[in-house]
Amino acid sequence: MVCLALSMWAKEKSRPETSEPPGPPTTEGIFGFPNEIDGVGVTLASARKLTRRPALRGIVFDGVLANGTVDINQPGARVRYTFQSAAGHGAQPPREPGTLPKRITCGKQNVILTKQGLVAEPDLADYPCPASGVEPLPEPQCSTYEIWKAARKRKVPRDQPAHIEYFRSKAGPAWRFEIPSAPQYKFTLYGDCKREITGAEAHGSVP
Repeated sequence: MVCLALSMWAKEKSRPETSEPPGPPTTEGIFGFPNEIDGVGVTLASARKLTRRPALRGIVFDGVLANGTVDINQPGARVRYTFQSAAGHGAQPPREPGTLPKRITCGKQNVILTKQGLVAEPDLADYPCPASGVEPLPEPQCSTYEIWKAARKRKVPRDQPAHIEYFRSKAGPAWRFEIPSAPQYKFTLYGDCKREITGAEAHGSVP
């Protein structure tokens, strides 16, 4: 009986961690909800609570107004936060107990800000690892208001909402700004917003 119990315990321990179904949308912890949302700071911290994947891999802001906020009631406005795990960590694709995984995965889970609030999308346990490995982004050093401030210095029209990304570029953490209807106003800043990066240094994207 003892051997049987130990065998069953070992079988359970060998099962990979699996994804959990996302919870319902929540408006808790969304600073400025719904029409003057600051998508960084407190809101980012709230998004983190909705996923078990610890590594922030990027943020995509759509519909950022000239004051740096997002009015989630406007058409096309939303924010996407992307999280991953280190290779082989976190939820993994289901497999038979005691067997090795077919390949090492890093998984991915998006947390989306919509009219209903923050909500996690289904976890993608079989999402592959990037060739360079999962390198978490640091906490953002700039706000979207500061990104827009840099845009105003470049004479970007204030009457069109912006698309802004926080991502890992070849140079490191970076911010990409563009006006979808006027692509000539596109530029990329290093993560501290103190200098512009161009060319190969600015390459990169949010997974």
